[in-house]
Amino acid sequence: AALEASAVPITAARYSRMAVLTHATAAAATVAISRRAAALPPPDLLAKAPLAPQQLREQAAVLYTPPPVKGTSTPDQIGLAEHLSRSGAKFYGAYWCGFCLKQRAMFGAGGSRRLPYVECAEGGYQADAALCEARRVTGYPNWEIGGKLYSGMKSLPELQRLSGFNPAVQFPAPEPPPPPPPPPPGGFKPPEVETVSTSYTVALAKHLRSSGAVFYGAHWCRFCGLQRSLFGREAARQLPYVECAADGFGSEATRCRAAPEVRAYPSWSIGGKFYSGYLPLQELAKLSGFMPPAAPPAATPAEGLGIDFGSAPPVQRAADEGCELPSRGVDGGAAAGPGGGAAPGCK
Repeated sequence: AALEASAVPITAARYSRMAVLTHATAAAATVAISRRAAALPPPDLLAKAPLAPQQLREQAAVLYTPPPVKGTSTPDQIGLAEHLSRSGAKFYGAYWCGFCLKQRAMFGAGGSRRLPYVECAEGGYQADAALCEARRVTGYPNWEIGGKLYSGMKSLPELQRLSGFNPAVQFPAPEPPPPPPPPPPGGFKPPEVETVSTSYTVALAKHLRSSGAVFYGAHWCRFCGLQRSLFGREAARQLPYVECAADGFGSEATRCRAAPEVRAYPSWSIGGKFYSGYLPLQELAKLSGFMPPAAPPAATPAEGLGIDFGSAPPVQRAADEGCELPSRGVDGGAAAGPGGGAAPGCK
């Protein structure tokens, strides 16, 4: 299949697919088929097209939605959710936060859709990061009720009491979480990387370390594991990794707390600037000024993607529970157990 771009301004560039059909016994005949793409590619696919115009890459947006809640809601659960919305309460969370999903699951499927949820994570669907920052929300989940902030997961009776919901309603008492397993000697280590390194990824990892870059993460963070897997086993050992979880192996939680820009994992500090989230190899190379000793394999040009960037809507993708540490909270680097300390949440 051959690809061609229509002669229109770059900000409204459109790509159409030309299918060429050859007759087996006669002269070649061509049929042009023009079709708009229905969705945008994920960021890692887009990053493989460095020849794509910058305007097109900036228009591509992948927005993430929280995982769906399953289970039937009771009338009381729905009533509490609607009461919280009517009273002006706010439920601050992030699409990647497992404890936020557990909080929503307490209301069932119907009740969770009526909650006054505010998405705080950049890249989340209908995110309002500015509001979360203005309200000084530093951990998730977080509730604002009556003008006050309450950090961590709350039981339905707690939300009932804090919001002044009908006291005649009796919600079942929540089951206490199981005690967290004790950490091994030295702390928990991140999962082993199983992918194979290349000379390019090894050289990039060494360059990041020598240039003073820092990779902030936590042993329980799924996206941190995916970030390390991009480099492969050998290169991952060369990364300038800093363990931020208090119960992690070689923890430097104090160092992480001293950097207010580190509000989620993974986070990168490169050239004095902070970048939050999982970054493709090409982006890390660009941000750090890496010059590879040999050129990496040729990337597919933008035309090869067959995408209409100018008109396609953003893609919504459901998130995994990538940040969850069962029965432990992460709030400013301190782990919480049942009955005291910081409330469960994701950073």
